Amino acid sequence: MIKHSPVRWAVAAALAGVTAFAGACNKNPLVLPADSAGEELFQQAQGFMDDENWGRASEAYDTLLRNYPTSPHLPQARLSLGRAYYEQGGAASQIMAVDAFRNFLTYHPSHGQVDYAQLMIAMSYMKMMRSPDRDQSQAVEALENFEIFFEDYPDSLYAEDARANMIEVVDNLAGHELVVADFQMDRGRYAAARNRAEYALRKYPSTTHACEFKWILGESHRRQGDRQRATNYFQELLDEHPDCDRVEDARDRMSRGGATRPSDEDVTG
Repeated sequence: MIKHSPVRWAVAAALAGVTAFAGACNKNPLVLPADSAGEELFQQAQGFMDDENWGRASEAYDTLLRNYPTSPHLPQARLSLGRAYYEQGGAASQIMAVDAFRNFLTYHPSHGQVDYAQLMIAMSYMKMMRSPDRDQSQAVEALENFEIFFEDYPDSLYAEDARANMIEVVDNLAGHELVVADFQMDRGRYAAARNRAEYALRKYPSTTHACEFKWILGESHRRQGDRQRATNYFQELLDEHPDCDRVEDARDRMSRGGATRPSDEDVTG
């Protein structure tokens, strides 16, 4: 379930104020046609999208949605509003994009583009994703929404793109676990490092960081003198990740019998 930030409404009000000011100052003001469809306004919004004028497009679609509740263009307006916010970048715009796509799914659950809307919710959270050494709340939201996408729309035409982006999110989350595991290794907290590595491999089995986690498992056991377990993990690394940057290190460890009590230089290496 998507959790909305408690500051969302303040963000929305701020954005509304900015777009209203921009509209007042723009030499090409929005058209408010008399027909119930808001046809001319919709075409104007489409033109802004074609020109990649995302700010004006979002203003126009939002105006249409607020002033023409019976317009046949509401589904496209809601979908395009989300895309316009998404393209603007910045966390505030991504929050608004998520709201727009969620509204589309709520009001038009049988529309032919529901899979696209769900994908864009995930992509909007992904756009807010922070580096692995920072808070991962948005990455968690992104992954959850990618999983919803694949559960609800397994045959979507967008599946290939969604999978590629989901792998990036998975790697970011696994990368966070790797940062913590490395931190524990550097401080000699080998059991804690292993716990992180084992958790990451269970939670994110498709991560490209699997080799690094296997290295941590092997090396932590080696430093504690557990020859057999260290050897097993180093061998897994060599068998399963032949192109990994740690291959030569693992071979070196194996050539020395897999594990021995570490010397001072091993502990810091």
